[in-house]
Amino acid sequence: MSHSMMQKVNSFALRAFRDTADRDYIHARMAYRADLFPQFHWSALHALEKYAKCIAIHVRVPKPRNPIKHEMERSLDLISKKLDIALTEQTKKFIKRLEEFGARFRYLEVSWFIKDCELAMLDRAVWELRRFCNAGLYEYSGNQFVCISQDKYEQIKAIDKPNKKILSSLVGFLRKHWIKKVQELGLIWSGAIFTTQHQTGKESI
Repeated sequence: MSHSMMQKVNSFALRAFRDTADRDYIHARMAYRADLFPQFHWSALHALEKYAKCIAIHVRVPKPRNPIKHEMERSLDLISKKLDIALTEQTKKFIKRLEEFGARFRYLEVSWFIKDCELAMLDRAVWELRRFCNAGLYEYSGNQFVCISQDKYEQIKAIDKPNKKILSSLVGFLRKHWIKKVQELGLIWSGAIFTTQHQTGKESI
């Protein structure tokens, strides 16, 4: 795979999966705010699923024989063979719940309900996954993923202490719409992670 083709593949992963996941994330937050909890679960699952698929392409996970559908845990298992992504237990449990209820029970097979503060759980899960949706983190040789750049990984690994350097690396659709009409998109409302408090110590975005 030429360097040009490698860039095209990574660009596709970012535009088709990361940026689309950003839209699902925004939609999930807006649904939660409107008390549309089934729609919140569905969009949250779609967002996290697409972030995982973006990472899978970046680290060149081979296409599985059985297509991956709305299966976050399966995607993460395949990624783990190439890249160690340390997720908190809270995020792992939240992903499991989304797979069980967000995808499986959508037509009143069971009662709809929200457990704990799931909006904050979604924010945290997005924070933990999306930082790896960055082609600049990875090193390649020919058509093979080699490893994650340790220097760049050191800058983003502190998931418990968001900082300006990490947030400034979060480019793409989400970053673009922090700057433009953020309040209308619902990102500011009850935001626990993605705020400029971590950047400037002043205001939310």
